[in-house]
Amino acid sequence: MTADHEYEEEDSRESTESLIADWEAHVAHLRRTGDKVRWLHAELTPWHGVRDRSHEWDWIMREFSEAASGAHKRDFESLIFQTMELHNRGTGVLNPDHGPNPVPSPFVRHMPADQAEIEAKRIQRQGRHVVTYQEHIRQCLDHFVLAWTALIDGCSICDWDMIDDEFPKLALLAEEAKRAHDIWSSFDR
Repeated sequence: MTADHEYEEEDSRESTESLIADWEAHVAHLRRTGDKVRWLHAELTPWHGVRDRSHEWDWIMREFSEAASGAHKRDFESLIFQTMELHNRGTGVLNPDHGPNPVPSPFVRHMPADQAEIEAKRIQRQGRHVVTYQEHIRQCLDHFVLAWTALIDGCSICDWDMIDDEFPKLALLAEEAKRAHDIWSSFDR
C-alpha cells in the first residue's frame, strides 16, 4: 500500500510540474506578442531626431495586423483555467505577494467616424495632418501593449472582468490604427 501511495504522489508531482511548465509556456507565448507590438511601436518612434521612416510603415502595419489578429479570447480564458488549476494544487501561483498587480488600460481614443471623408474634402493639406495620423497609429500600438499586458496580468490572477474590459479594446485599437494608416496612405495617392 505504501508503494502505491508513493507512486501516486510522484505522478501528482510530475503532473503539477508539467502543468507549471505548460502555464509558463502559455504566459511566455502571450508575452511575446506584446513584446512584438512593443518593438513595432519603438520602430515607429523617432528616438534620435526625425527620420523619414514612411517607407517602413506598410510592413510595420502588416506585422501589427498579424499580431492583433492572433488575439483570441479563448487564449486568455485558458490562462485563467490553467492558473486556477495550479492554485487548486497548492502551487502558490495566486500568492498576492508574488503575483502581478494588473492596471487597466485607458479608454480607447477614436477618430470621428467620418474622418476619411473630412480629410478627403480638405482642399489644402498641411504637414500636421500627416503627423497626426502617424501619432495616432503610434498611440494605438502603445495602448495595445498596455491592454495586452493588463489582460495577461489580470488572467494570471484569475480576474475575469479584465477579459471583459480589455479584450474588446484590442480589436478597437487594431481598427483605429488601420483607419489612421489608410487615411495617411491616401496622402501619397
